[in-house]
Amino acid sequence: MPRSVLILQHVPWERPAILGDVLTSHQVPWLSRSFLYGPPPTNLSEISGLAILGGPMGALDYERYPGLRDEADLVRSVVERGIPLVGICLGHQILSTALGGALHSGAADEVGMGTVDVIADDRVFGATGSTTPVLHWHYDVAEAPDGATVLASTDQTPNQALRLGEVTFSTQFHVEVDRHMLDRWLAVDEMADELDPPTRLTIQADFDASATRMRELANRAFSEFAEAVLFRD
Repeated sequence: MPRSVLILQHVPWERPAILGDVLTSHQVPWLSRSFLYGPPPTNLSEISGLAILGGPMGALDYERYPGLRDEADLVRSVVERGIPLVGICLGHQILSTALGGALHSGAADEVGMGTVDVIADDRVFGATGSTTPVLHWHYDVAEAPDGATVLASTDQTPNQALRLGEVTFSTQFHVEVDRHMLDRWLAVDEMADELDPPTRLTIQADFDASATRMRELANRAFSEFAEAVLFRD
């Protein structure tokens, strides 16, 4: 059986979306599962890459969600072995805190369309000083761990994206979301209730206005991840 990218999913509505599309287009096998209520894999030789998606829980809420501790342990093992890893939103926070970054709960209020400032030249983001539209949906802020390069920031969240070495990449914002997934989110009360009324009225149109640029960013990020997985295999 070929090795697969393991995608960790925390709630039913946070799905791989563009990430899954790009892996499939590169003929990279992948599977999704949750550690929150079940044991983690014990054989890393079965994993060709690791992706960690978002969710409403706190990255360090180990008492309510013991599986998050297993995810942190897995992150450390994956990074140590040089297995390609991508983290998104909660996944970005799990990566950062697992490697020693501090978590500031409720330090930001970024929900809806916005931008990030590129603060380091990068093959995915482009040149320092540019800005790119993104979909934000978070309140907690994770500091980057030692050794990481922060790629993008906002006033509320200095660590909006990072790289660690050649094969570890994560974003606080939702680079994986397409319009279909956004519509699914808006049908979930837990998600829709986090939007203020003006944002709720405009978020779909605002998303559509920036969808092409966001999809290009996602394709670059996830293609790089897929190619790292294929190169390592």
